[in-house]
Amino acid sequence: MQHFPPFVALPRFVALPRFGAFPPSSISRSVRMSSTFACSLRVLTLRALPQPLSRNPSQPRALTACAFPALCLPPFPARFLCSVFAPSEPISRLLVALQMYDALATPANGVIAGEGDAYLRAIEMTFYFALIWSIGATVDEEGRREVDSNMRELDAQFPHRDSVYEYYVDPKKRAWAHWEEKLHAAFRIAPETPFFKILVPTVDTMRYSSLLNTLVRSGKHALLTGAVGVGKTVTVESCLSALDETYVSSVVNFSARTSSTRVSGTIESRVEKRTKDTWAPPGGKKLVMLIDDFNMPEKEIFGAQPPLELLRQWMQYSFWYDLKKQTQKFVKDAQLVACMGHPGGGRTTISPRTLHCFHVLNMTFPAEAQIKRIFGSLINSHLTSFDEEIKPVGDLLTSATYEIYTRLVAELLPTPDKPHYTFNLRDISRVFQGVLQAQRAFYDTRDSLIRLWVHECCRVFCDRLTTQTDSELFMGVLNEKLTSAFSVPLKSLFKEGQVTQFGDFLRTVADDKVTPRRLFTF
Repeated sequence: MQHFPPFVALPRFVALPRFGAFPPSSISRSVRMSSTFACSLRVLTLRALPQPLSRNPSQPRALTACAFPALCLPPFPARFLCSVFAPSEPISRLLVALQMYDALATPANGVIAGEGDAYLRAIEMTFYFALIWSIGATVDEEGRREVDSNMRELDAQFPHRDSVYEYYVDPKKRAWAHWEEKLHAAFRIAPETPFFKILVPTVDTMRYSSLLNTLVRSGKHALLTGAVGVGKTVTVESCLSALDETYVSSVVNFSARTSSTRVSGTIESRVEKRTKDTWAPPGGKKLVMLIDDFNMPEKEIFGAQPPLELLRQWMQYSFWYDLKKQTQKFVKDAQLVACMGHPGGGRTTISPRTLHCFHVLNMTFPAEAQIKRIFGSLINSHLTSFDEEIKPVGDLLTSATYEIYTRLVAELLPTPDKPHYTFNLRDISRVFQGVLQAQRAFYDTRDSLIRLWVHECCRVFCDRLTTQTDSELFMGVLNEKLTSAFSVPLKSLFKEGQVTQFGDFLRTVADDKVTPRRLFTF
């Protein structure tokens, strides 16, 4: 008979009951249900273990000792201490954590049977990592600090430099390693690369790509959530492009008018008939469908979203119905990777029934260092062919742009009469997209490049402002950054302080010059 470890207290970041609002009878009933539920989870945990572990009664103890403090969740009404953008039921979080562990606990990741204590330690670390990126993967920035605090109580060997989200299990050292160690310091952007195809590797892109790769190869459906502009779609596309030839991928963009018929027709166009009622990708390959703006379809009168309900039925039962023949149509060897923004602005909250089919990863807003690395790499790579006077300006432009962005986000908030005052990372990207079109033949001084940057900031930020007061606020912030970062006030850059306009108009080009591709001043 298997002896289970005693039931232990819940970590604070998972769920805590609030009994003040419930009558005594409900509290007593909830406590009884919790005991039954905890025992069921212990049995379910052992059943979900890989076969080499579940058959050995001495080895699951290392896993269950660290698993049960985080996985035994009470089913009674609970209030989360962390903000969760994609809330799901406790049993769903349990299954996601076990599935993630099952995908990670492989010899390639250092979990090799027959190595004694090293094997048990690898099991423990792998499960902690799976716990962080399953139950702790749906919270916001503040919630991650709470998760970090509680995970350190479970394992005191986490490094103290950054949060637990910044580390992964090194399969060779059998120790925690920083994601930053995987980055290449000498990253350079290939010349003539289109701006929309440039992906600067950062800690965020590295770890989310690694997690997605693990989920895709294990056949799990994944859902990435996050604010606009954090790089959800780019990260998924980069991960899918790195898959081997046994995979094929396709992209579907949802909108408010997307119908279930269109969704089924799009997927069916990527597969072929294998048997009487079974369809699959051609050539024995596996199909990965990227669905962007997953929560955009409009809800019907009863509150359901037909395209999402169709996909939920397929993820649960592997089929949908042929509308003409009224027969089951099975679609095999396919999986979904979806992206969606946070609810609001036309994006809806999807149902828990659909949500529990996915492994949810919430992409938080990048840290300041990561943002500066991204755009600093872009501008510095572009300025390598410019004069020595201009090259140091790249880092200054990056810092100044980010500081202007943070000031506007804090001071120019959206209101009912200004709902478009929503700034995100795409605005910073648009500024640098314009600056990157500068050519050495036309920008041969430091001030000329700064003038272009001022114009791009006005084009992206100031043109959105609708009142004179807001415009004056922006120009004040811009002048402040010009003075502090470049020691050049606005009035000294432009005549009478009026920003020179840059455009794409035709003009005569001198013999010793080349025709500019995009921008020049007039």
